[in-house]
Amino acid sequence: MPRVHSALPSGNGTRYSDHLARSTLRAWVGMSFVSASLLIIGGLTLSWVIVYTAGGADSIVPHLYYVPILFAAARFGAGAALAVALVAGVLAGPLTPVDVSAGIAQETERWLTRTGFFVGIGQLMAWLVIPALHPVTEELRRMRQELDIRRGLRHNEFFLRYQPIYSLEQERYVGAEALIRWQHPIRGELAPADFLEVAEDSALIHDISDLALNEGCRQATAWKALAAEHGRPPWHVAINLSARDLLRPEMAAHVASAVELHHLPPDLLHLELTETVLALDDSTDALNQLKSLGVQLAIDDFGTGYSSLAYLNRFPIDILKIDRHLISGLGLAASARDLSRGIVLLAESLGLRTIAEGVETGEQLSISRELQFDCIQGYYFARPLLADEIPYLLLSDQPHKGRLHSVQ
Repeated sequence: MPRVHSALPSGNGTRYSDHLARSTLRAWVGMSFVSASLLIIGGLTLSWVIVYTAGGADSIVPHLYYVPILFAAARFGAGAALAVALVAGVLAGPLTPVDVSAGIAQETERWLTRTGFFVGIGQLMAWLVIPALHPVTEELRRMRQELDIRRGLRHNEFFLRYQPIYSLEQERYVGAEALIRWQHPIRGELAPADFLEVAEDSALIHDISDLALNEGCRQATAWKALAAEHGRPPWHVAINLSARDLLRPEMAAHVASAVELHHLPPDLLHLELTETVLALDDSTDALNQLKSLGVQLAIDDFGTGYSSLAYLNRFPIDILKIDRHLISGLGLAASARDLSRGIVLLAESLGLRTIAEGVETGEQLSISRELQFDCIQGYYFARPLLADEIPYLLLSDQPHKGRLHSVQ
């Protein structure tokens, strides 16, 4: 669920003071550059006007100047605090007479001393605030991005790219992995690394996964119809699910609903889960529920996690996708080849299929054939493609090695 910040924490005065300080700092840091700058200028101007209209430096102590100085230190840091303190020193010194009506100027020593206090207090504030700025700034960034993701979902800015999967045994494309993308109105097309971490900390990951599931099933059904029309075998589509998705009580129902809604044969839907899912409590029931629907289950990024290999014999897994970092070492490190061969033998002994991710060179393809991976996936054949670029491959007899152009 989205993070909800309570209005006031219960407890003693110290906890309340900490909450108030953090809330104030969060509000200050979260203010835009223009708004913060205008507030500082306004604070300096107001401080000068109050002292001047009160009759001068002898009529009222110019302590109000500390407010914009402290704000500048918290919002912008030591450099801004120094600049604002020097401006405040000039306003509270040469530009503020001791007695306005008599026009008596302040002594130089007096206003320079005050300026020194302004500078010192500003730098002290900046020094004290620096350790707290990073967590507050990060918290604000995540809150803003969470709101931005919500807005993007409302405006249908999320879409799928598809990276084809090639069968070495059949010498043809057999499916595609659906990869979520965000067409941000300002930042352009964003990859999952730019937003999934924040989404996974909230319920937004469920909305994104449901979008990918429904759109992926719809697209796979359309490709199935196109393939049948031209006498071609249908493609499967692979959808990534997070650990939070897997443990949703209604996840199996969502998958069943999507398959039924789009009239997709369940075996054409592959659900990819990370290796860490195997170590989660209650994952056995969740995986069995999904498997009972007739879909294929794949462990993604296999070979980099920490789960026990014994888990593979306990769960209804169909496919192991070997991590791209391991595949990238083929031809460069003997250990990469040995580990990959071991995974293939393990998969064969358990009756599992294998997919090598991240194949980018002819040498890696050659070694993949030697190791007898069932399928491969990577830039050597195709980058992630838009849905309307897939039919050309679906109806083609030959893979277009490394010549399909698309964005990452």
